[in-house]
Amino acid sequence: MMKKVGSVLLFLLFMSQTVYADFDIQKAIDRAKPGATITIPAGQYKGNFVLTKKITLRGIQGTELVALGNEPVFRIDGGSTVTIENMALSGNKQAIVASDVDGLELRNLNIKDSHTGVYIQRSKNVHIQHIEMTGNNSHFSKKGNGLAIFKSEDVVVEDTNIKLVQDGIYVEEVKNILVQNNRVTNSRYGTHFMYSSNVQAFHNTYRNNVTGFMVMMTNDIYVKDNHLENHNGLNSYGMLLYDVQQAVLELNTIMNNRTGVALQKSIGITIASNDFRMNQTALEGTMVKGNSVATNNQFTGNILTACADRQGFLLTNNYYDDYSGIDLKNDGIGDVPYVAVSSFGQWMVRQPVYQYFVASPSVVLLTSLDQQINKTEKTVLIDVTPKLMTHQITKKNETNFQQLLIGLLIVTTSMWLWKRGVS
Repeated sequence: MMKKVGSVLLFLLFMSQTVYADFDIQKAIDRAKPGATITIPAGQYKGNFVLTKKITLRGIQGTELVALGNEPVFRIDGGSTVTIENMALSGNKQAIVASDVDGLELRNLNIKDSHTGVYIQRSKNVHIQHIEMTGNNSHFSKKGNGLAIFKSEDVVVEDTNIKLVQDGIYVEEVKNILVQNNRVTNSRYGTHFMYSSNVQAFHNTYRNNVTGFMVMMTNDIYVKDNHLENHNGLNSYGMLLYDVQQAVLELNTIMNNRTGVALQKSIGITIASNDFRMNQTALEGTMVKGNSVATNNQFTGNILTACADRQGFLLTNNYYDDYSGIDLKNDGIGDVPYVAVSSFGQWMVRQPVYQYFVASPSVVLLTSLDQQINKTEKTVLIDVTPKLMTHQITKKNETNFQQLLIGLLIVTTSMWLWKRGVS
């Protein structure tokens, strides 16, 4: 019986080896006419393949390509409308290298065991979608980037899942790029923009990296509805903007980071309607020039709300959970300014062990003194229109309505009992 089973297995193995033995990927590419679609059968293929024409390479379930030596699996030189989809790739250095391509689509690729996943330069009309990339546990200096894009334009990167690399998505000298619905974890930077313009980053999730967004020397950037969490190293940030001009950060959730958002040597930054939660320092500014504002944000559970080396950006209409003012006008705005300073918070950022005393009477008193003493200091950030939470106001109104109902019930009951007694 065992001999029969062994014979069947050997036969199946022989057949699986010979079914695709004659399928030569490079030969199929070379023979294909421009615009052709080549379907690569399931199986593992080893080699380094070159594309220079308009073509689609499509794998099926079980299609895996492994690079030989230090050359990439695919090298795409020139050409237009090149598509690679539905396959697993691995290579010692890069899985894909593309240069001077007009119209490049990469989708549904699983990349592993590669120093760098995808390297693109001097290309345009690039669409990268559904890429799975896993690096390794070595030091960041020994890793490459998940996706690296240089000197290109009109690029979309979406729905990728990248982990254990240097930078998940590295972008340098790129015009018009949309990065959305990506997830980068356990890497150095989630997404790293340098010398780029007209940048959009929507709905991305970055967790457990050194820094979520690293933005340097980049202009006209719109960062909306991203989730930045657990960046807690010594020099970690949820988001760092260095020498950036004209940026909008809106509707992002920024939580449990050493520093939520840091602005350095930047100008024209709008930070609006973000949720800052449980960061050591929520918002930090260094050499921030005029026309920068943080408005309608919510600051809750942060050790230090905001700090700056000078009054370089404006705080207005934000909610602060440590604001102790009142609202006699009942308009949702505090009657006294909020002073964004905390002596104890600054100590606790330097010595986290102090967190165990955060609610002690002495700390509460110190915070209150900060609020009173520092109102006239020019280097302190002050919000003259601090916002009270909407649900608190609603709750207050609901409580008044309930009290009114109870009062009416008591009056009605008393009158009924009185009339009954009279009769």
